[in-house]
Order: sequence, then C-alpha cells, then structure tokens
Amino acid sequence: MSIDIEKNLYRIIQGRLRYKVRDGLVLYIHEPTPEIIYESHDIYDEVYEESYWKGIYVKEEIIPILIENDYWTPLDDREAEKIQEQVENKKVEAFKSFVKKRQLNAIKMEIHRLEKKWLELYSKKSSLDHVTCEGCAALARNAWIISKTVYHKDGTLYDWSESSVTSALNFKVGNSMSQTQYRELARSDLWRGMWSTGKGTDIFGVPFSRITQDQSRLCMYSKMYDSVHESPEAPSEDVIEDDVCLDGWFIIQRKKQEKQKKSNQVDGMIQNEKIRNAGEVFVMAEDSKDAGQIYDLNDGFARGTIKQREAQLKQKEGQVNFTELNDVRQDIEIQRTQQVKDHYKGMR
Repeated sequence: MSIDIEKNLYRIIQGRLRYKVRDGLVLYIHEPTPEIIYESHDIYDEVYEESYWKGIYVKEEIIPILIENDYWTPLDDREAEKIQEQVENKKVEAFKSFVKKRQLNAIKMEIHRLEKKWLELYSKKSSLDHVTCEGCAALARNAWIISKTVYHKDGTLYDWSESSVTSALNFKVGNSMSQTQYRELARSDLWRGMWSTGKGTDIFGVPFSRITQDQSRLCMYSKMYDSVHESPEAPSEDVIEDDVCLDGWFIIQRKKQEKQKKSNQVDGMIQNEKIRNAGEVFVMAEDSKDAGQIYDLNDGFARGTIKQREAQLKQKEGQVNFTELNDVRQDIEIQRTQQVKDHYKGMR
C-alpha cells in the first residue's frame, strides 16, 4: 500500500491538514463545522454588498468585456460541450479496448489531450471572476473560514502572529485532494476494511450532518464502488481499478438506463393497441437530442432500413412515394405471395 494513501486517509479521518509554517511552528487546518459554514455565508453577503456599492463589476457585466476583447464567446462553451461528448465516447472506447494495452494507452493519451483542451475552454469564462463582487465575496468567505479553523496541536486557536491567513489558504488549496486520490482511497484495502466493518458514515464517530466535506466525498465514492460490485454486470477487478475504463462502463450503463427510460416513455405514449402492434411507429421528437434518443430505440435491422431509405431519398432527391421505398415494396411482394399461397390452400 502506498504511503500517500495511508497519509491521505488518516488526514480525512481526523479532519485536519498538517501545516508546517517553519521549524518549531506546526499548525493544523481543521475542516469547518456546520456552524462556521453557516456563519461564513453572512460574511459572503456582507462583502458582496460592500463590493457592489463600491462599483465593482458583477459577474454578468464581465461577459461583454470578455467578448469585446475576443477572449471568450458562447462558441467556446459549445465547443467545450462537444469535447465533453468526445471524452465520453473515448472512455467507452477505452473500456471496450481494455485488454488491448497499446490501443488503450493511445486512447488515454487522447482523453488527456481533450480534457486539457476542455479545461482551457471552460476556464475562459471564469478567468476574471476574481475581480467581480462574487469573486471578492468568495475570497473573503474562504479567508474567514481559515481564520476560524487553524489551531495549534494543543487545540488552541492560532492568533496569526507569525503567518498570514492568505498563506494558510493557499496551502490548503494547493493540497486539495483530486478525484483520482479519492477514488484510490475508496478502493484501498485499508479503507475498505474500515468501510465494510463500520456502519456507513458512523465510522467517523459523528452524525452524518457533521462529517467533513472530505469524509462525505470518500463515502460517496465508497458507495459508488459498492454499487459497481453489486451490479449483475459488474466488470472485472482490473477494470474497476482503472478510472478511465470504469468511467466508460458507467457511461454504457447510464445510456442503457436512458434508453430503457425512453422506451418506456414511448410505450406509454402509444395507448392504441393497433398502433402498438404496427410494423412501424413514428414518434415526434422535440429537438435533435430527443430525435437521437428515439433513433437509438431502433434495433440493428431497423437502423439498416433507415439508412437504406436515406440513401434512396438522396438518390431520388427527396421525392419518393412511400410505397416506392425498396423495403416497403419488398414487404408488399411478400404479403402478395403469402396471400396467393393462402388462396390456393383454401381451394384444396
């Protein structure tokens, strides 16, 4: 087991971060209590109002400045959304290519590139948030929380005589745990043993409403892995330990559920029994996304028929009578042949 895993785990369990200012001065940054979090929102409101009356920009006023200086446009957000979809598709591809290690590594490199590009686009819109009323208020709130949660080892509140609140805040932000670290902890044997023998969040010795944010996240990921292991379609342990591939598995499961939900909705819309048993049922879509979900409800044969019709329409420049469609004509011929057979059978 990695030393970092053990260190991070016990940091979360005890609810504090060790902060060495200098030799002879070690402080501990504790996670805020519900009382401190509640009161901090008053600090936010006070600073926001003060900043507003000083003429500092509100967030909405920054948008035109970004656009005028060609730093951000709504197209950046649309591009970021497209990249997110590409990342999802790549993760599904990674899951399906798990045993092909060389191919898997190439896919992961592409995912890393796309995620980096997404972060660049996503952060453009918030690049000037620090000079807005919201940014000033958020900074003041976080600094106030730090000022109320840094203690000496003996439990006495620090007086900030030899260190600044800003330094402590930067240290905490710089040592924030990543999603990868939380997931690694949630999978670790050390934590799984505690989690399985404990009683959920009671393992921290406090009611759920008083656990820290880090503890809550660790529990969230632990429950996530519990659900994976309990699934009848659970992947192998090797896949579970690979964040990218497991994300791909999650995406596949989510799409299955969405497809089933959409199918149930369509079935609910079709009340007429004659329509329900028809060979083809046309459902109106509200938008392109809805149309894509409805299209996905078709099986492989139906999708092939749709592509065949599209090719025929393209060839005929979109002017084709329904009965002239190749698959429809084929069905008609089959029905006629069957009628003739039934007719001669009846004459015997």
